[in-house]
Amino acid sequence: MPDIKKMVSEITPEITELCNHIHENPELSLKEIETSRLLEEYIEKNVVYERKKRVAETGLFVEIKGTKPGSGKVLAFRGDIDALPIQEAEGMPHRSKVPGVMHACGHDVHGTINAGAARILSDCRDQFSGSVYFFFQPAEEILKGAMLFLNDPDIDMSRIDAAAAVHSSPEFHAGAIGVRYGAILASADEIRITVRGKGGHGAHPHTFIDPVLTASSIIMNLQTLVARETSPADSAVVSICSIHGGNAHNIVPDEVVLTGTCRTINPETRNRMEESIKRIAKSTAEALRASADVEYIRGVPPLLSEDEWVDRAVRVGTRLLGEENVVMLPHPSMGGDDFAFIKENRPGVFVRLGARTPGGPYGSLHSSTFYSDPAAIPAGMLTIVGLALDFFGAEY
Repeated sequence: MPDIKKMVSEITPEITELCNHIHENPELSLKEIETSRLLEEYIEKNVVYERKKRVAETGLFVEIKGTKPGSGKVLAFRGDIDALPIQEAEGMPHRSKVPGVMHACGHDVHGTINAGAARILSDCRDQFSGSVYFFFQPAEEILKGAMLFLNDPDIDMSRIDAAAAVHSSPEFHAGAIGVRYGAILASADEIRITVRGKGGHGAHPHTFIDPVLTASSIIMNLQTLVARETSPADSAVVSICSIHGGNAHNIVPDEVVLTGTCRTINPETRNRMEESIKRIAKSTAEALRASADVEYIRGVPPLLSEDEWVDRAVRVGTRLLGEENVVMLPHPSMGGDDFAFIKENRPGVFVRLGARTPGGPYGSLHSSTFYSDPAAIPAGMLTIVGLALDFFGAEY
């Protein structure tokens, strides 16, 4: 039986160094050229793989095949690698050297722990049958990267029996993991409402049909969909995040455009919200003599973890990290992740990876002060390797 903890401990310094380098040199979505090169170079030097290929320009696919006779099942792990257009705060450890760009969501950690886990699993090939697919995925932040893998004809996605991903969370301390039965992330859909009226001089309200007032009423009325049409036991968010219309203080425009997002964790609620947003916008506009065109653009679906896989994550975490380092999350996040496209229609789990330094300050995801404590790196590798070996029925 391999000593997984020892194997992880031995490579943690080099994986941490790789992570720090990537953190200092972040790259935005679909521009992760150097990041992919570094990860591929590490794989080529340290991993015995069955297949390796680039996906589009900046994605990387690696297959590790076990040598033990058996069922030939396939498990996929996703690790995203792109950064965000955020200026990292002064004084942060290994601060970004790229102005206006930083790893504010832990993707530097995700990519490098996948590389480390790939190395360990390649050294344990005799312990399992089947294959492990590693997706080093670009462009998660713009929700386009997962589809690059799904649409790649050389990746036999239909063979995948289960899928898992690990994602940083500053909500709890590094060294711990968090899981949840059922929904853990929401769908992420885009709303675009074009309100049309008749413009005119702001001093003569009786001569125009005001799209600004109409847009304001639509924004307020949309909140009733959460407050009065969604069960308190369910979760939904409707946020209008931008308003565009007019260019002078005393001229009412002909048109106002609203954009926003809708988040749900229940597929039935998602369908209802789409219909209801259109109903509220159009009927509110009609009541005020205007009109409204509504575009509802579906993004990622809700992300759910199956009970069997949550049980597996708890079992692995308890054994390798300690029972005290396994957190049962009370509520889903209303954030979205395009891993949901990969996970859709197959079992698996989304594991939160603690990032905060114990006793240290909180820096939220997508903020200039986000920081992942180095203790998250070995915890992430142990989780990935443990999930794989447990899935294949290997001892660890």
